[in-house]
Amino acid sequence: MVKIKKGLSDADMLRGFNENITFENGIYADEKTAKVKVKSKAPAKKELLLPEEAQERLNRFLLEISMECLQKNQGSCTWKVSRENDQIVIKPVSIAKK
Repeated sequence: MVKIKKGLSDADMLRGFNENITFENGIYADEKTAKVKVKSKAPAKKELLLPEEAQERLNRFLLEISMECLQKNQGSCTWKVSRENDQIVIKPVSIAKK
């Protein structure tokens, strides 16, 4: 038997209590996870080893090439990244339409 001290708030009284999921309370499990998702932080952004200005230019060029592929009715494209001596080469590769 656990004694509850006087003058505690509901949150203080239930601190550390974990309810087992049963048939009766299992239907509310989705609501609890929805609240947690709202409170969670945004996923960490992956860091590139380029200055911000160079990243913006790179993204602009990639977008332009992607749009050209779409306009030529080649469909979507993905990127093949390779290294040739002291250069990094990024080439568009068409994704086969299904």
